[in-house]
Amino acid sequence: MSLISQKTEEFWVLAVALLGACVLAAHVESYYVSLGEVGSYLYWFGRVIIEAAFYMTSQFAIEKYLKQLIPPWACYILAVMVSLIPFTLTITALDLIIGLPVSRELVFGVALFSHFDNHLTFCALLLVPRLLLEVNDNASYLAVSASSLAFLDSIKPPLSGHICSMEAQEHYILVTTTTESRMILHRFSDAVKQTSSALGMQVHRSHWVAHSAVQEVVIEGQNMRLKLAEDKIVPVSRTFRAAAESRYLLNSD
Repeated sequence: MSLISQKTEEFWVLAVALLGACVLAAHVESYYVSLGEVGSYLYWFGRVIIEAAFYMTSQFAIEKYLKQLIPPWACYILAVMVSLIPFTLTITALDLIIGLPVSRELVFGVALFSHFDNHLTFCALLLVPRLLLEVNDNASYLAVSASSLAFLDSIKPPLSGHICSMEAQEHYILVTTTTESRMILHRFSDAVKQTSSALGMQVHRSHWVAHSAVQEVVIEGQNMRLKLAEDKIVPVSRTFRAAAESRYLLNSD
């Protein structure tokens, strides 16, 4: 997912969480009356933000280390299960501290079971922005792919996955996609000319990146680098820095 899509996802996840908090607070059960109307809203806002934070953190960690080993749906399910434990511990402790009714016998086991269905539903709602953005990204990618991409079309057998980057290595080009890396005998400058600018851009004498592959912009002093998937770092030279900043920094605000 691109840097811009990631920021958009974070915004909509927060919006979904806050909307969920409003709905829950508006249907307060009797034992929340002790908190008062304002207190109930603050309680649910805090609760759903904690729940969302645990889920998104679990999802990030699982996708970082297990994305290449298990399918996406398995990552989502595992993130739900992993985040349920710290969330339940935190909320149970919070309820005890503020004096809400909590079973003091088998507290954790009972709470874990009682929170599971709500947690599963809530996490499914938090996934909606991700799924919609992925559909949009795939649609954009297919639209670009339908244009004339002479270099990529010339590669036999065809590359699998979505193009992420190209790197010049003497007379060859190291082409990296979301699923593979392959050395192609081709002139780098010709490959850049034969690849649509809607798909990506050259950021260095020896590097080209796909827009959708850029996850983070790293600036250290006078140096600028782009972080791609799998923590791959691509340098940005002074020649291409203005264009890269315009594309990846200004558009992400």
